[in-house]
Amino acid sequence: MRSIFVLGVALLAIALPLAAAGQSLAPSTDDLTIEKKQKRSIVLPKPNPDQVRADADRAVSEYAATPDPRRLVNETSPLRPPPRPDLDRDVTNGIQ
Repeated sequence: MRSIFVLGVALLAIALPLAAAGQSLAPSTDDLTIEKKQKRSIVLPKPNPDQVRADADRAVSEYAATPDPRRLVNETSPLRPPPRPDLDRDVTNGIQ
């Protein structure tokens, strides 16, 4: 019984310093420095104003040339949208 106790104390005496050595001290706030990686910024050349104006005009003309899909659906749909619910026969005839 005594030998088991001595063996346990010996293992504990060996294990505690090893566990304490595995832990590192927390750095103090005075020594703490924040390092930020600086990404290299890419600077593109300024575009020519005439080219910008031409691109904008071309985009506007392309947008104006495309047909409105809502109008196409309304014109080709065999179904008409239902009338407004507040203007049915009971409301227009005064039965409420």
